[in-house]
Amino acid sequence: MLRTLNTSYNHLSKSNKNKAQFNKVFECFYNEPQSMKMVSVKLNIDRANVCWYCRELRKNNQIDIVKKAICSVTKQMVNYYTTNPELFKISNQLRLF
Repeated sequence: MLRTLNTSYNHLSKSNKNKAQFNKVFECFYNEPQSMKMVSVKLNIDRANVCWYCRELRKNNQIDIVKKAICSVTKQMVNYYTTNPELFKISNQLRLF
């Protein structure tokens, strides 16, 4: 089930391939928190592209870091991301005052 994205595609090239990749990356992060490299390997999309799509999602507040853990691919400590708003961390800003 494809989620509706608020992100404008103007920043992407006019290629339908890029739009399709962007949607696949969004959906992959939505289904399960994972690292960028895990998504890259799972979807067979260049990691640099996944990184770029995450940047665009961050600019639109549509992705968040869920945890830091060991990546199953690289075996390094990395951020696990999600696009599922139900898993986003609650902001601490209300506790400032």
